Amino acid sequence: TDFLMVLMVAIWGFNFPVVKYGTQVMSPLAFNAVRISIAAVALLAFVRATARALPSRRDVLILLALGVLGNGIYQMLFLGSVANTDVGVAALLLASSPAFIALLSRFAGLGEISRRCALGIALSLVGVAIIAFTSRVSMDGTSSMEGNVLAVVAAIIWAVYVVLQARFVPDVEDSMVAALTLTGGALPLLLFGFPTILATHWSALPRGAILAIVFSGLISLALASVFWYRGVRILGATRTGIYLHLEPVFALLAAWIWMHEHPTPMQGVGAVTILAGVTLTHT
Repeated sequence: TDFLMVLMVAIWGFNFPVVKYGTQVMSPLAFNAVRISIAAVALLAFVRATARALPSRRDVLILLALGVLGNGIYQMLFLGSVANTDVGVAALLLASSPAFIALLSRFAGLGEISRRCALGIALSLVGVAIIAFTSRVSMDGTSSMEGNVLAVVAAIIWAVYVVLQARFVPDVEDSMVAALTLTGGALPLLLFGFPTILATHWSALPRGAILAIVFSGLISLALASVFWYRGVRILGATRTGIYLHLEPVFALLAAWIWMHEHPTPMQGVGAVTILAGVTLTHT
């Protein structure tokens, strides 16, 4: 499970520039709706063939509702953040989610907050503020404040989603959880994105756009989501969240290689502060 968590964050880290590219060559709404729908269909087909037991109707309804939050609202915020700020900045701000997970887990009765953990949460929030308010101009010269705010809100939404999933649906198979939550998320995205899907000239898209949809849908969403839910079930929400602090490392590496992004000194200070806070939160 620990190995799968590292593989998961590597996939999610490299997904940042993939999403950035996809939203530059086609409508972000169409890109998001199609990739999540593909992931949902693939996982539904997989669980239909392999599931040992079906969840109760209550669990199905809860997972679909959670999917609207964690794979609908969150993914819209995530995509908006990546599209409107630098890949590295978005990844660093989203890396603050483990601190929010620890804080919300305490209020949900899933764990206690020690003095060390409280200090870690405070450091993470300070790091978020440093990056959010000093990264005002993105690589293309436009303001990145909107993307920064969306990334912070996305981190909070993800934390709420993770804690609710751990609190209310602890015993459903990993692939079933991933399939149902992705299905729940795909429904509103298809509703809002369907007009742009129809308006997209699919035959005119570059091959890279199709590859971006396949990677971001089948690998990043479908496969890596199964890894995530396995971690939440076996390791718990708080311990699983510690692996998320590795995600910006892979994202920054990918952004440096493919997007030629270079962190500013203040972004470096913010990154160190966030990662130090996350480390304290989980030690």
